[in-house]
Amino acid sequence: MDINNIRIQLLEEAKSSPNLLSDLAGLETYIAESYNNRSFIELLQNADDANSTKFKIIKDNDFLYVANNGRTFNATDVESLCRSASSNKTRGENIGYRGIGFKSVVGFANEIHIISGDLEITFSKERTKNEIPNATRVPLIRIPHPILEKEKLVIATNVENLISDGFTTVFVFTGVTANEIESEYESFDYKSLLFLNNVVTTEISISNNSLTHIDKTIISESETKLKIKNNGNQTEWLVSNYKKTAIAFQIEEDFPTRINQADAFVYSFLPTEDVTGLGVIVNGDFSTDPSRKHLIYDDETNATIKNIATQIINLIEKNLSSNKAENSSIIKALVPYSDPRMIGFKKTSFEKLLLEQVKYVNSGFFEKLMLPPNWLNPKDYNAIAKSNGNLVIGSSFLNIDGLVSFLKYLGAKEASFETLKTKINDSEISILGCVQIFKYIFTSILSINNDNFILSVSDLKIVIHDNKRFSFKEIISENLLIDDSYISSLIENGLTESDIKQAFKKLLPNYSGNLIIDKNNSNTKLDSNAQNATIPTDNWYNNSKEISTDKIKYGIKRWRTAEEITLEILNLNGFNLQDVSKQNIGYDLDGFDPSGEEIHIEVKSITLPGQKFKLTNNEIGVAQEKQKKFYVAIVRQTDTFFEIAMISDPINNLILNRQCVQWIWECSEYEYNPRRFEL
Repeated sequence: MDINNIRIQLLEEAKSSPNLLSDLAGLETYIAESYNNRSFIELLQNADDANSTKFKIIKDNDFLYVANNGRTFNATDVESLCRSASSNKTRGENIGYRGIGFKSVVGFANEIHIISGDLEITFSKERTKNEIPNATRVPLIRIPHPILEKEKLVIATNVENLISDGFTTVFVFTGVTANEIESEYESFDYKSLLFLNNVVTTEISISNNSLTHIDKTIISESETKLKIKNNGNQTEWLVSNYKKTAIAFQIEEDFPTRINQADAFVYSFLPTEDVTGLGVIVNGDFSTDPSRKHLIYDDETNATIKNIATQIINLIEKNLSSNKAENSSIIKALVPYSDPRMIGFKKTSFEKLLLEQVKYVNSGFFEKLMLPPNWLNPKDYNAIAKSNGNLVIGSSFLNIDGLVSFLKYLGAKEASFETLKTKINDSEISILGCVQIFKYIFTSILSINNDNFILSVSDLKIVIHDNKRFSFKEIISENLLIDDSYISSLIENGLTESDIKQAFKKLLPNYSGNLIIDKNNSNTKLDSNAQNATIPTDNWYNNSKEISTDKIKYGIKRWRTAEEITLEILNLNGFNLQDVSKQNIGYDLDGFDPSGEEIHIEVKSITLPGQKFKLTNNEIGVAQEKQKKFYVAIVRQTDTFFEIAMISDPINNLILNRQCVQWIWECSEYEYNPRRFEL
């Protein structure tokens, strides 16, 4: 490589314009200050662009060795390195393209030696000053000098060792100080490796040794799973790619998880300080300021934001179409931390521009999507809507905070009563659903006072007699008595006794049954058969699949809610459950037991064995309906363990006393036979 011609040309330019050389020195200082604590990242970027798979940094006394195993330097590379803002890289194909990032290293080095293939050069302010004495100041990286033999002898051993280990390019920085390098080292984030194209192993040995390795698994053309091992600690990531953009989901316990808002940064191949506003990290060909810490919202950045927005919509549509736990986790990570309806009041930011673009991605999916109305629980809504042919999402998704308002922002609408009415009788809905529909009908009667409306709902089977559904017409024609628990549930859901009387006067004229519950009869037993002193419990739970103590001890996080811990423990024991506690459908966990049988679990926390617990009318109504499929999980947590006692069919297996405090059902006698799990 004929570097001498490049050196001669740069020297002639400098000698003919020493003032310009001084200006370049000032620019170099500005770049170094702007790129403070990012020099390691810039060196890593250059290595990746050179198709390196290995990257290594070693500090030996006041020398710092940075090596990679990529393509060696050629004459064009050297000239680009020497000139400011000159690069032979193409935007969008390489991480770096400005040709100024390498100049950030002047903040911690007096001299820089480069050994790459046949190339051996030195950058030195002192030697440049000697060549151009009339310049008031000179930059470090401008004039390449041959390496002096005495300097080669000092670094020879380390350089030879690195080359023998397969490294092809070695940078040697002299005169480095411990504080400067420690600061660079501490600021180096392993997540900088997430969006690199080639580097899979990094090793940094400064005050101690830091080894990072990446295992990449190609799932599909658009998805890659990464395992990043950093000093024995391992994190996993799912990276979804689309048109040179990428969205990274962190994986915990085999499922994508929502990243904290403050940690969800925007990457322009390497991290900026701008956040995404979502529970994910995003990467794209964004324009940044000279420090690369903040985005510049030019045409290139805006075009990349549009691609990210399209990718988000594609992921939401794809994952809403399935109802697996992994799909739900991905959706949760994509829900904005801020209410998207308020985004217009925020100042310009990546978060604001992304949400604006997301809304205008024209997919047609959300206009067809029907959401549960606020007067009907999601599970019963889905049962009705599916039979009506509506496009709906799994009820588990509706447990995700902020998702419903986000979907409405994207164009989804709530289903109306008229669209659901014709399929209510054909759908399997719970007693709670019947109560909620009844309440909606009653409030509608008060507001519209329309006899035609009353006539149109008279055939709806939403009144409960003997734990079975009947229409208003059937209750009157067959002279049936409405269940007391149904009346109690109406009261619990916000209707007063006066409301019920008014509703029944219009909907059930001439009804002769009792519409008022005897509040003074607080000790009435729910079931006269539940009088045994010894309360039976199911044995199948105690015989369920054993699990490793270590898996429980190190897998369960004590700060979670009782419902979350119970869910995790039971699923580790072979159950297939999901948390539906926020849907107000009469139980907390829904799914299948280890035998594949349908199961519904209401979790009740106690602090001492024998402590009373309460069941609401909603829960009692579902327990009556589900019977042996309904379980109460009585749980107790201490600093060291978590106990679960499972009781099936509480209506028949527990003594429940009716109390007049907002119509709850209280149990003071039960067999507490838990399994204990260490925390």
